Amino acid sequence: AFAMTFALMLFDYIDRQVIVSLFPQLKAEWGLSDKQLGGLVSIISLVVAVGGIPVALLADRLSRVKTIVAMAATWSLATISCVFAGNYGQLFTARAIVGLGETGYGSVGAALIASLFPRRLRSALLGAFFAAASLGSVLGVLLGGVIAARWGWKAAFGVVGVPGLVLALLYLLVRDYKTVP
Repeated sequence: AFAMTFALMLFDYIDRQVIVSLFPQLKAEWGLSDKQLGGLVSIISLVVAVGGIPVALLADRLSRVKTIVAMAATWSLATISCVFAGNYGQLFTARAIVGLGETGYGSVGAALIASLFPRRLRSALLGAFFAAASLGSVLGVLLGGVIAARWGWKAAFGVVGVPGLVLALLYLLVRDYKTVP
């Protein structure tokens, strides 16, 4: 459960940050401004900020595991859909949906870890879980640059989106918690 929750947080941030290394190619191909490029990154944070609390409340009342599966599948499919974007508006929309998928993942993943592991391990496990965000951010930029240099910017989205989708489906095997009334 911890390894898969950690891996999903890692790919959450890889998918979020992969676009940063693709800015030069996007700017050259579509003639985007710095403001437009910044919008492709910041839209995710805005969507997460607006939807974080409602999604976390929903997860507490339904199922943390199923909520995590739905979020990870959404952000992964949205990342993969960036491959097919033909213009800025389509890419911006796909990136907003990445944010929709990421909404609440940190809080829901942390709650699941806290509910599955003994108190004596929680600080270490939650610390590692949140460290996955920093590691994923660095890997997203690095992988995006390497993949784009070899196969183009669209391929970067496909390559980093697929592992999250696979992990989302495997996450159905994680033990859930008892829902609150």
